[in-house]
Amino acid sequence: MKKYVLFIAIFNLYLLRLTAQQDTLQRITIDEVEVSALRIATPPLQQPFSIATYRAGTLQETRQQLSLQEYLFQVPGLFSLNANNYAQDLRISIRGFGARSAFGIRGVKIVVDGIPETTPDGQGQIDNLNIGIIDRMEVLKGPSSALYGNASGGVIQIHTRENFDRNFLNAGLTFGSFNMQQYQLSGGWTHHRTRAILQGTHTRTDGYREQSRLENTNFNARIFHDFSDRSKANLQLNYTNSPVGDDPGGINADDVAEDRRQARDQNVRYHAGEAIAQLKLGGQYQYDLSENKSLQFYGFYSTRDFEGLLPIGADGWVDLQRAYFGQGGHFKTRSARANGANTFQLGYEWAIQSDDRRRFANNEGVKGDLALDQIERFSTVGLYVLDHLSFNRWLLSFGLRYDLNQLSADDQLRSDGDQSGSSDLSAFNPSLGVNYEVAPNLHIYGSYRTSFETPSLSELSANPSGEAGFDPDLKSQRAYNYEVGFKGILGNNMDFDLTLFHIDTENDLVPYELEAFPGRTFYRNAGSTTRDGIELWLRYQLSRFFSVRGSYTYSDFSYKEYMLDDEDFAGKLLPAIPPHLLALQLAYENDKGLNLRLQHRYTAEFYANDANTATEPAYQVTDLSIGYRVGLKQATLIPFFGINNIFDTKYSDNVRINAFGGRYYEPAPGINFFGGLRLNLEGK
Repeated sequence: MKKYVLFIAIFNLYLLRLTAQQDTLQRITIDEVEVSALRIATPPLQQPFSIATYRAGTLQETRQQLSLQEYLFQVPGLFSLNANNYAQDLRISIRGFGARSAFGIRGVKIVVDGIPETTPDGQGQIDNLNIGIIDRMEVLKGPSSALYGNASGGVIQIHTRENFDRNFLNAGLTFGSFNMQQYQLSGGWTHHRTRAILQGTHTRTDGYREQSRLENTNFNARIFHDFSDRSKANLQLNYTNSPVGDDPGGINADDVAEDRRQARDQNVRYHAGEAIAQLKLGGQYQYDLSENKSLQFYGFYSTRDFEGLLPIGADGWVDLQRAYFGQGGHFKTRSARANGANTFQLGYEWAIQSDDRRRFANNEGVKGDLALDQIERFSTVGLYVLDHLSFNRWLLSFGLRYDLNQLSADDQLRSDGDQSGSSDLSAFNPSLGVNYEVAPNLHIYGSYRTSFETPSLSELSANPSGEAGFDPDLKSQRAYNYEVGFKGILGNNMDFDLTLFHIDTENDLVPYELEAFPGRTFYRNAGSTTRDGIELWLRYQLSRFFSVRGSYTYSDFSYKEYMLDDEDFAGKLLPAIPPHLLALQLAYENDKGLNLRLQHRYTAEFYANDANTATEPAYQVTDLSIGYRVGLKQATLIPFFGINNIFDTKYSDNVRINAFGGRYYEPAPGINFFGGLRLNLEGK
């Protein structure tokens, strides 16, 4: 521990010395921007729910831009794992929602540039996201189904760059440990009422562990056009091709001690991994009927071709072709009142997801006989009403949503009988929120919100009976969230947000493995859970150039009712959720172009299984990055360098919950390096 304290102290003294030479302590105004995650744009201090915001800024230029974890680690209440297993994608949990995911993102709604990235059944992937063009993010914490429907235990709104007034061209080269290479090129063009942005990225790496390669090419385009002052539209296109995404698998504690970089033997033998190709088209249109009334619509169409090899023989070769499309819109009106205003919004959303899923035998990397062939469909229609009423120092929020969800499986392989079936998993969800201004720039708030989460189609099709169709025993998970908070801005150079919450859940979806299918994940419902937590966010601008940001999360999440094979898990803590999380960032940026960022995070010990018999020990990780902006007429050259895990901490990048044979652990890289060069060109 002493080495951490000494290093951080030296870094602080160095930055303070620079600050003392170039600037005296001064008060900095913290900008307030309206946040759209509540659907009704609301200034941060007036929000009745707990929301964290992130702006990329110039520190974006010194990031490795390899994983979204680089941007989310400081959000209180959010915990992420699996940044280095590119076949499984980042596992994000918000207040425990999403922690169960074996791959991809579950229980958390992802929205990118106003278009849902999460499918109707609650599956989300971000392997098609251009991280380098992220402009800002908003994280709505806790159950939010009154706003976003199914699988909204939290919401992450991602906004890429769109506002610029001059043509630009940016290029970037990044190299790092484990043969990591990334090439980026983006450009923006503006003419009268039209703007366009194009961006492409190619990334490849051999990965830290054996059998962990990645190759990914991503292209993104957005076009904006203002027909008039009252009418505007934008179109977007995204294409991703990732032919290589290897899966090294989980290993047990003895294997970790023997060789942290080894892959599980069976994963190597069966060539475990995935290949994907995804295309997404979307568009939005907004028309202002008057100064206080508007209509807004969106629509999208997406296809995803997925080929995955699991480390099992019987049906371990997965061939999935997905079509996903939908449309939504809302009417919003705002009326002024004495000492306040009322904003009302009425909206709808519908979407259809069709998965053509086939499984074949995996004969150690060779496709075998067809074992499953079924078409799975999830269709949803959601209707919602929202109202924000402000008067004097109060803001009251009300929301109600009904989602009609229809699921079906059409068995195409009927040699063993017809296992087709369907189900209805519809739900009502309300929300209530209140915000009160105690004093200028100091607010208290509280809310009651609910959520529901259906099993995803892939979870339902993982039928432990070995038959086609859906697992008939899986039910939707329900959650009820109560929270109170206090937030504000102090002295123009510090802001904070403190939240306390309590969540009750029913029918929690829990992953597990069977001895007969090692490496394949199944799901079951636990009885209920109780989740109590504290989230704290603090930002302090020490001077014009030097700032400190920190977050702390306390999580006491336990099973209230959960019986399994005559074993009572009541009182056991939920796995993959550390009780304590601490994140700190010290940043320095001066007028001459130098910027430095030191990040430190502490993760307390947490469990890897429901029985609480296997643990991931507590760990601390420190990262450092340095960049320098060199002005060259209309160009800016930015060399940068970074060190991840400076002190070579040994910890797990991912923990596989309830894995059979103790194969819980996926070791994280030790100390590793990255660096590169970015060039920004701007027109006159």
